[in-house]
Amino acid sequence: MRIRRKMDKEETIINVTSLLDVMFILIIFFLATSTLQREEHDIKVNLPSGMESASLSAASRTIVINVRKDGSYFLQNRVKTIDDVEQTIKDAVAQNPEQKVLIRGDREALHGRVAAAVRACKSSGIDEANIGYQHRLIHD
Repeated sequence: MRIRRKMDKEETIINVTSLLDVMFILIIFFLATSTLQREEHDIKVNLPSGMESASLSAASRTIVINVRKDGSYFLQNRVKTIDDVEQTIKDAVAQNPEQKVLIRGDREALHGRVAAAVRACKSSGIDEANIGYQHRLIHD
């Protein structure tokens, strides 16, 4: 014998209001607790291209030294001399011995200017200075 059930003509409704409330609370929590930091980019520096990708992530303690086409050094939103760059790095290394440095040289900047920035890093206590470049080939 087959027992038949009565089908309700009303559809079952799932109330998602509480789920939406939880979702919005989580979004607000993540926005409030996240730290947003702009990566320092000098728009006057045109990076040379290479075959592999360089890590240009915005690490919270990375010092970015931009070597411009005219040979000037742009660090912490100011144009500085190589001596000022070296002193800034020495101060940062005194506070954090694990300090990271990224050197971004314009593709038309003289190699000696980029080498001077690397030398300033070495003399300030930085063992390894990273050099940034674009991984896409750019045709002039």
